[in-house]
Amino acid sequence: MDTLTSKIESILFAASRPVKLSELTTSLNESPDGIISALEALKKECGNRGISLVGKNERYQLVTESSNSDAVANFLNAEIREKLTDAAIETLAIIAYKQPITRAEIEAIRGVNSQYILRQLAIRGMIERTTSTTDARRAVYRTTIEFLNHLGIKDMNELPSFDELTESVSLPEAVGAVVANDDDGMGDEGEGTEKPPVTPGGDDDDTEPKVETPAVGGDEDSGE
Repeated sequence: MDTLTSKIESILFAASRPVKLSELTTSLNESPDGIISALEALKKECGNRGISLVGKNERYQLVTESSNSDAVANFLNAEIREKLTDAAIETLAIIAYKQPITRAEIEAIRGVNSQYILRQLAIRGMIERTTSTTDARRAVYRTTIEFLNHLGIKDMNELPSFDELTESVSLPEAVGAVVANDDDGMGDEGEGTEKPPVTPGGDDDDTEPKVETPAVGGDEDSGE
């Protein structure tokens, strides 16, 4: 590999994005023809390696070899699972399938305050906060290109449908029983066992013991 080809490879690796031909000619002070020749040489060099050189409309980028996509996807999925907490993954899934979605809607689904989790996901570049297209007063959350990169997919259509994910999910028996009881509306403290109100005073009022009040004054008054 000659010096020019090596320099181009270093630039493309460091950029981690498509680089314009004009950027390469300016950075390396070389003619377009010289850069293109070096790019062709680099493409051949990458033939038996785990990375490939792709180019379109005078933009070039180093990418992983397509035949290794499964291995890369497994690695990225494992990486995101290790670094994100269960709460973060839960929040990210809600946004992915419900976007655009407001913070209030996210918290209504999760049942807890999600401000910290949303901030952490935004810092990592997984989600972005934008203004709603239907109401400029509302802020909504969406997933980003970085989210797609971490999952190793090209667009959201590659995600499994929500129905596919939930059709085989069933509640545990204990939880199902609780839900059934709640639906009946007849819990231990429910309407079926409501106690009648108690009227203070009277012979039947035994909620508090009666206390005899000592007489004041007279022969029995020994307060002094």
